[in-house]
Amino acid sequence: MNFKQLEYFAAAAEEGSISGASRVLHVAQPPISRQLALLEDELGVCLFLRNNRGIELTEAGQCLYQHSQEMFYNLRAMAESVREMDTGVRGQLRVGVIYSTALIATQLIKEYHQRFPKVDLYVRMGSPDDLLEDLWRRDLHVLFLRDQSRRPYNLKEQVLGEDPLELVMCPETDPAPGQDAVPIQALRDVPMCLLGNDDLWDYSRGLVAECHRAGFAPNVVCQCYDTPMELQMILAGFGVGFLPRSIGKTCPGSAVYTKPVLEFSPMSYPILLWNNDPHHAGCVRQFLALASQLQEGKQTQAANFIK
Repeated sequence: MNFKQLEYFAAAAEEGSISGASRVLHVAQPPISRQLALLEDELGVCLFLRNNRGIELTEAGQCLYQHSQEMFYNLRAMAESVREMDTGVRGQLRVGVIYSTALIATQLIKEYHQRFPKVDLYVRMGSPDDLLEDLWRRDLHVLFLRDQSRRPYNLKEQVLGEDPLELVMCPETDPAPGQDAVPIQALRDVPMCLLGNDDLWDYSRGLVAECHRAGFAPNVVCQCYDTPMELQMILAGFGVGFLPRSIGKTCPGSAVYTKPVLEFSPMSYPILLWNNDPHHAGCVRQFLALASQLQEGKQTQAANFIK
């Protein structure tokens, strides 16, 4: 039993005659009759009852017709799925996110999901080193990271914008209440919760150096291993932190907010990383294209604003 035989069989069943199947398939009647006879011989059953009006399905024929329709439907669905996989409409997109890029990542992922709702999303948050390793092993397709001097893998990247480094605080730890920015001298003796000396992004190093230039050593009461812990210490009122502005928006409903330091404007750069692979799945290509498109739109808006 082969596909052509089932195609001839289904057409004959639907048209009620061999001649009708011949018309819709644009195939001569003898080949159709021969293939149907071979099909009956192989199955060892009678599929049609012949009469003056044409042909009529037997119970075995009706059973085969129902199964053949399911098969044709599945074949069409399979072909459609393959086409959609290639165009990016379907598939699975595996995304890595570090905590400090969560807000930026979720905004882009949400936009992507609205455009491609049939794509399955797998999103994992973890440490930079672990996620980079997963990206290199192809366990992840893309990774939201922040720019850093050392990059152990040969990866492609796109800068997703600028994210100013600012003081993160609660009302009770605000060193300059009522002011939009904090003078560096206002930080003298202010308790600080900063990332440790092994911080990959050097968030704290610049602030500490700026304090020393202003003539005092910062009062670092807590060194934290990672950004989520630093935020928890800030929420607990231990002191102020120093992180990218967007991180202050990852605690909706909390008392946390950010302020810049006067005359000190360091910048952090969230980036999107991916392997330089010419055979990416369609859904990955669409995600990268969307990221590039949205970034170009932001740059255009900024340029128009400057004009």
